[in-house]
Amino acid sequence: MAEIVVVGGGLAGLAAAARLAKLRHRVTLIERDPTIGGALRGVERDGFRWDAGAATTTLPAVLRDLFRKSGRPLESYLDIQLSNPSRRHVFTDGAVVDLPTGSRAAQITAVDAGLGDGTGLQWAAYVDQQADRWHLLRSLVLDDPRGGSRLSDREVVRQLDARTSLAQQLKRSLPDERLRAVVSSSFELAGSDPARVPAYAAVESYVERNFGLWQLPGGMAALIGALAARLSERGVDVRCRETVTRVMTRGDAAAGVETSAGHLVSADVVVCAVDPRVVFGQLLALSLAGKARRVFDAARPVTPPCITHVGLRGALPDLPAETVLHGNPLIVIRQQLHPLVSATHEATTGPHSESAWTILQRGGHDVDVLATLASRGVDIRSQVVARVDRSPDEVVAETGGSSYGFEWDGWRASAKRAALTNPLPGLHLIGASMHPGSTIPYAAWGAAHVAERLGKA
Repeated sequence: MAEIVVVGGGLAGLAAAARLAKLRHRVTLIERDPTIGGALRGVERDGFRWDAGAATTTLPAVLRDLFRKSGRPLESYLDIQLSNPSRRHVFTDGAVVDLPTGSRAAQITAVDAGLGDGTGLQWAAYVDQQADRWHLLRSLVLDDPRGGSRLSDREVVRQLDARTSLAQQLKRSLPDERLRAVVSSSFELAGSDPARVPAYAAVESYVERNFGLWQLPGGMAALIGALAARLSERGVDVRCRETVTRVMTRGDAAAGVETSAGHLVSADVVVCAVDPRVVFGQLLALSLAGKARRVFDAARPVTPPCITHVGLRGALPDLPAETVLHGNPLIVIRQQLHPLVSATHEATTGPHSESAWTILQRGGHDVDVLATLASRGVDIRSQVVARVDRSPDEVVAETGGSSYGFEWDGWRASAKRAALTNPLPGLHLIGASMHPGSTIPYAAWGAAHVAERLGKA
């Protein structure tokens, strides 16, 4: 049995703690905030609730594997639901595409209906191209605990065509600029220039088509609640309101942590699920952090978009889980499943229809987002009964870093960072800024790699 300290109570840290405890290690999780959850904690105001971060997930099998490998099945806790159509795209020329998942033929029909005959086959051919790349990426990189460091292998680079950028791939594969916008918008929202994103990242189009886009009633905060229950069942010692100030070492290996309360927590293994710039810049001695510190100092954390949560009352457009309004600024509307905090609130407000939207805005921050929406034909200003605005700086302060991780800066930079997942014996790094990435399934995947490396007690 190993003594393990997990630093950080976001999704990656919770997933690692649950898996390691099931393997019969003694696990302590330390979180600086009053509650666990990180970027997936919910936001509540005036009887409404919203997802603070991601509202949907792909690859539900990753979450199912997490719960199965740490105890009871996911469905014992949560009713995960497929959202179909997954996403609506509204373009500046007025064209609209409701993009379904699960069917190549359905996507062809939907794209043809929205953008004109022939565009559906363009789109299907592009997504088909990503199938082989997805299987290669998974076998060569994602399933390998060595992770992104595999991208330093010339043969892996060649097979993935890693030197090609997303912008280059889109230009030669999709003649219709609106289809190019469908692919690039998610990267632009996440703060990355498609010219700096490697083309293999576009496998998400294939992943969504084949595996769907999924939501949870009550939002992703319900996932955090289920993981909190799992940690309790597994006997994990969860300590909130404590900040780790130093990773202790013995020789050149991790030996525990020191906290702001002056506590020394000895450990055989330290798993850091926090911003790696903090790990290498503050928690480790300079003599141990040297090369890694330089690599991460050169990385640019993503500036989150402006976020506005609104509670609405009255008749509203029937929107899917996510609606993308293309143009400048780029706006994404996410609709919450089960938006009310409690049945009591619903009873006191009468029979009115109530909805909770989260609006993300990239660019155009000098104009109120609701005014911008109105100019795009979605005027909800008279129906707002609750509102929470969160600036990029506030989001970073809430989460202790960027939940989007670092900006894409070409495949070489990503490979260098991923190669440092084991910077010294007994220290492991996971989370949004580490391999394999910042989305919900990838954060949980990173935790699975740590558990696989450490094995049973």
